[in-house]
Amino acid sequence: MHNKTAKEIEDLYQQERHREHGEYFVSVISSHGEEGVILGCDSAPVKLTRIFQILSSEKGLVLAQIPKIFFVQACRGEEFDQGVLVECDGVEPAPDCFSNYLSIPPHTVVMFACSPGYVAFLNVSGSMFLQALIKVLEGEERHLALNRLMMTRVNWQVAFCCQARGTYEGCKEMPCFVTNLLQDVFPFSA
Repeated sequence: MHNKTAKEIEDLYQQERHREHGEYFVSVISSHGEEGVILGCDSAPVKLTRIFQILSSEKGLVLAQIPKIFFVQACRGEEFDQGVLVECDGVEPAPDCFSNYLSIPPHTVVMFACSPGYVAFLNVSGSMFLQALIKVLEGEERHLALNRLMMTRVNWQVAFCCQARGTYEGCKEMPCFVTNLLQDVFPFSA
């Protein structure tokens, strides 16, 4: 589905919660956004927590106990990641570094195109994150457990193979993976 208003997006997830989905529910969301929010084509916000709530154990009748997997291609802020050389110096993180914690329900996995507070990039071929995801899923690595597939293979593809050009030349993005799964799952291993 494409070019949906905020209300139409919520309505689609309301419909999906009643459908049979087999072993897994997989959703790809590609939109403009901010931290914790995606925007409909009418620029109205839809909170991601609202989507998760619709499909959660208490609300998602058919989806109650199956893993729900979300891939979210949307900005989570306005900062640009310039990329850095990281060295371990033993400095403690600032106390407010987890202030943008996103709560997700049980049996849910979310992979974001970028880190909290940062932009997600598109190029003429589309989303760098979704291109990397597709490349990994088309290869033999799709047989790996979801956490390994996402946290290492897709992150590596985006980190080392994707870089902005033009106005934002040299800027990077780094996907983030949030999970409440308690066991390994292999959703793309068919």
